[in-house]
Amino acid sequence: MSTTLPTQRLRDWPERLAALFAASAARPFEWGRFDCCLFAADAVQAVTGHDPAADLRGRYRSKLGAARVLGRFGGVAGVAAARAGLEVPPAMAQPGDVGLSHHQPGQPALAVWGGSAWHAVGAGAGLVVVPASAVVRAWRCTAEPAAQE
Repeated sequence: MSTTLPTQRLRDWPERLAALFAASAARPFEWGRFDCCLFAADAVQAVTGHDPAADLRGRYRSKLGAARVLGRFGGVAGVAAARAGLEVPPAMAQPGDVGLSHHQPGQPALAVWGGSAWHAVGAGAGLVVVPASAVVRAWRCTAEPAAQE
């Protein structure tokens, strides 16, 4: 799979990102279908139309399976670094950008900047708000910054 990201955001990306957050609000956690990596990839896809995890979807169904697949990239952080875009300071994140969170001790997770808060897939169902202080790295979901309109 190519890791080249689109250089622009889709025209309707705000609506698409809002629809993703709404659809994810109460969705149950499920390895390989709705977990932190795939939620982050869904956000990138909503904003750009490009799915950076197309080749990973359906390849695992358990924590062990995820560890095996993601381990080839160096874990959650490695997957984000390889596929989420240009690394930026977390304070410079734009809506739809991906962040690496340590909001659960010993369990790094990917989160998505929603514009006013970071959101990650919860252990049960839906999304949880992640404290900004827990996000230690971030990636811009496009190859270039979003155009200001």
